[in-house]
Amino acid sequence: MPTPWYAVSVTRSHASEFDRGTLLGRSLSQMPPALRPQLHLRSENRGPAAVGLGEAYNAAIAALPETGIVLFVHDDLFIHDWFIAERLEEALLRFDLVGLAGGRGVTAEQPGWLHRLDGEGRPLRQSEGLSGMINTLDPLQPQLLQFGPTPAVCDLLDGVFLAARLDTLRRTGLRFDPQFRFHGYDSDVCRSALALGLVPGTWPISCTHGQTGNLDADWQAAAAAYRA
Repeated sequence: MPTPWYAVSVTRSHASEFDRGTLLGRSLSQMPPALRPQLHLRSENRGPAAVGLGEAYNAAIAALPETGIVLFVHDDLFIHDWFIAERLEEALLRFDLVGLAGGRGVTAEQPGWLHRLDGEGRPLRQSEGLSGMINTLDPLQPQLLQFGPTPAVCDLLDGVFLAARLDTLRRTGLRFDPQFRFHGYDSDVCRSALALGLVPGTWPISCTHGQTGNLDADWQAAAAAYRA
């Protein structure tokens, strides 16, 4: 029997609007029903009651079955590959934590796979040790960001797409740090994975991200907290 797999996502949208109002919802609804994941969705995550991704992902881990594959994925990611479950099976034979893009040779103080901070705390983009490829903005118009060869072992992965086996998470106790709400949770969980002897890595899976990244004040605050 195929391994059961689950997609975990957080969205500001109402559940009834998710399928047509988000890139992830649109892509999942276009998959043949037999190939879709079981969706664990936290909808209407906005306003004072909104929870961070780390907290939401940990709650999903607690609620999901003991075994299977879990994908933590942003709601603005369009998955083109109908056979993503098979891609994840392949990837998780080689890596313990799988992403679309990441970096290797990252210093301990670097807050993200793609950016380090200069002496004044300003982000500087990395140019070496990068891996992965992802389309941006429009699922119907290729605008590929090509970071480097994939598959590849990485130190840090991009949190837009993170997959693992549930039994690996339960056996090792790997979890997300809830202090990182919308930035930094991905770098932190990768560092935790490395400390547990797990191997993060990238895998080639066709996806489109609806944005190209935003290094705003929230990102910089999370970067400072991560370094601390």
